[in-house]
Amino acid sequence: MDWRNIVDTIYLWYNEFIEWYSVQPIYGQILSIVGIIALLALAVTLIYYVIKGIAYLIYYTLKGIYYLLKGIGLGFFKLCEGFYNLVSGKYKTKKQTEDTILLVEDQINNINNTVLYCTECGKRFSENMIKKIFSIGNVFCVNCGKEFNLLDFQNHITLTH
Repeated sequence: MDWRNIVDTIYLWYNEFIEWYSVQPIYGQILSIVGIIALLALAVTLIYYVIKGIAYLIYYTLKGIYYLLKGIGLGFFKLCEGFYNLVSGKYKTKKQTEDTILLVEDQINNINNTVLYCTECGKRFSENMIKKIFSIGNVFCVNCGKEFNLLDFQNHITLTH
């Protein structure tokens, strides 16, 4: 490819455009400049969104592949861990065993026999409030909104008995 021929061709087309442009009336010249600017803006916007789309496509494809490989690796790890536990006889304990659930139910049954009141507004604790404080660890009074923690609640029970 000869660069001189390319430059000569561009120069020829440029001269043709200048001759055509100079023959036009003033409103034609203004409208052609506005049209050229609009076409350039359209081309730049189109190129921007095409590049942005390609970047998003690559990003989300790589992100999907990462999560797929991460899931396969985690599944393989859990499978190997399960086989290891099966062969060795070791089993994972659950975070909350049935013994702790029974212990909480016994505490709730013991507390249901007593009557407890909010220290802020003086209203009686409902059974749902008592159950919630043992399951979550804290509860808010339904009347005034004061927060009660499990440790404070147990200290209050021992003081009243």
